[in-house]
Amino acid sequence: MTIEGVPQVRKYGPAKRQLLLVRHGLPDYRGGQRGDEPPGPPLSEVGREQARQAGQAVKGFAATTIYSSPLTRAIQTAECLRGLTFVPLRIESDLKEWHRTESLYEVSERSARWLARWVAGPETCAIVVGHASPLLAILRSALYLPHYPWHHAGRPGALQVSSCDRFEISMGSVTLLQITPRHVTATMLFHPDPRVIDATLRPQRCLPRPVCGHGENGFIQRPNLLNLIGCPVTRESLDDG
Repeated sequence: MTIEGVPQVRKYGPAKRQLLLVRHGLPDYRGGQRGDEPPGPPLSEVGREQARQAGQAVKGFAATTIYSSPLTRAIQTAECLRGLTFVPLRIESDLKEWHRTESLYEVSERSARWLARWVAGPETCAIVVGHASPLLAILRSALYLPHYPWHHAGRPGALQVSSCDRFEISMGSVTLLQITPRHVTATMLFHPDPRVIDATLRPQRCLPRPVCGHGENGFIQRPNLLNLIGCPVTRESLDDG
């Protein structure tokens, strides 16, 4: 589905693009703030250390902007990264956490809208700091994978998810999204120490999740179908190396 409101300013975009998707560090929930209500909790000391580690993982890339969710824990993570990368920080409301009043479709739509806007622009490398659900939605949109869990064919009791959901987006982790004319590739670059998935320790919803070291994805490559969500078409004749 084409995303409305995305300016189609060029027929051709840059040949190669890189997005570094960074989840915020571990928050400090002791103040009682809800994670989906702005401004949300700040980073804990562990979260700041995770952010510093993530900064070390991304500082060798030629990023020109850091885009961040407007929530405090994401902004503080982005500030840690900015201290190592020395690039400007922009706050983007479409990167905010999944709010309890939103459907998964709405989260996916705004995440895809942000991705399409970025691809329509001139940057070749940028950093995105956000939350697990929106970052996974960006990955699904870029890789053109389903945004919803579905029931396995012939097994109505078995819930199945897209292969993108086998990426474990731990707090402070870094996922590299590379876009070339023919392919879109996602690579898990980095998990910090300690590796934390869910700060609240609440039971996960009904979605199956990978267990560390068991069935977890580290790499996916798919055909470039970004034109189907309204992104500029790239020159097929360019080298896809």
